[in-house]
Amino acid sequence: MTTKKDFKNNCFSPNWLEVDLRDAKEAQTVKEERLESKRRKDLNTLLKELEEIKQSIEKAAEKQHRLANLMGFYSGEFVQ
Repeated sequence: MTTKKDFKNNCFSPNWLEVDLRDAKEAQTVKEERLESKRRKDLNTLLKELEEIKQSIEKAAEKQHRLANLMGFYSGEFVQ
């Protein structure tokens, strides 16, 4: 497929590959099963993950506050 026009005219490149729809469907099913298994977590696991996210956000906020203070010092607010 070199251009959109060629594609619309069903002029495919020599290295065009046929896709077996059964294989594609099986691959999709396996992918969905993996996603579903990742989605199912018990409440305690979800709460632990939520707490870790909360701590990460708090650490980022602390770093942001420290950087704001350093920028204020650098720009001369504390010197004046």
